[in-house]
Amino acid sequence: MLDTELISIGRLKQAFRLNTQEAGVLIATLAHRDCVDLYELWHEAVRFVVVEENNKKPLYDEVYEPYFPDVRDLRQNLLQGRIAAKRLLRHFLFSARAEKPREHLQKIFDRVLYFAYDDPDKRHIDSANQILDMIYEQRLFGYHGKDRVDIAWEYVSSELFAKFCSFFDDAISVNTETAVLHILEHGYSLDQDREIKGLSKEIVERIRAKLTVPPQVGHITASPVIHPQENTPTAPSTPSIVVPRALWNDKTPPAARDAMAKGDYPPHIIAHILHTRLKITSKSRIATLLGTYPKKVTQYLTEAATMNIVDS
Repeated sequence: MLDTELISIGRLKQAFRLNTQEAGVLIATLAHRDCVDLYELWHEAVRFVVVEENNKKPLYDEVYEPYFPDVRDLRQNLLQGRIAAKRLLRHFLFSARAEKPREHLQKIFDRVLYFAYDDPDKRHIDSANQILDMIYEQRLFGYHGKDRVDIAWEYVSSELFAKFCSFFDDAISVNTETAVLHILEHGYSLDQDREIKGLSKEIVERIRAKLTVPPQVGHITASPVIHPQENTPTAPSTPSIVVPRALWNDKTPPAARDAMAKGDYPPHIIAHILHTRLKITSKSRIATLLGTYPKKVTQYLTEAATMNIVDS
């Protein structure tokens, strides 16, 4: 049976209106905290279908799929190279190649849809059906078209791989309390227009009550280098925060970010430099560089705008 302390990324996206990039940041953060289960929904769906097809409901807990990808060797880096997603896609490709009836895999995918989303909409259903269509189209001889993707010496189209990865991510299970705390700490609120099964308003408020510290500023907590100016009529009323040009001038954005992080500059200062000095206008790109969310970048830039940040 499904772990009641876990919830799918798909349901969290629905509950808090997270986009794909924001969900990706959440998955990476929770994976680092060892709070994710990549295959739980798939295992449960397979077992459900096997039980249903063999009419063995009394023996539910004893039913196992004869073959299923293992992720025990990925504990150190669950997301590396999307190996877990590639293994699962290869598993279904081989199942289709072994003449596993389309209806069997359809039942598995339908069950995962039921687990991953609260009332999956037409877009989710159509995407799952397209994945299955492409699996059966490409199963026999491998894919030899343009931009093919290697999944352990088998090849699929980039379109199939992209769609499957999106579905795979939404079906990842994460610890409910840890995930919701992280989301709330970053300024997101529950969608008041709908209530997601397994994540009621009461549950979210109970988790919110455990917030004992202000929202996180970021993973860098040390103070920046501050040089107070002399108390003269022309001096600003607030101290200047000096960011040496050597930390960001003529550097790539990742290199500038790393240099400023090593200099103990907090994320709102780093975001400001990336935005104003390196001319990165996309908040989504800054969010990717800082490992956070676009909404948080907006907060960072607003906070930095009140400061006197200068070069040296």
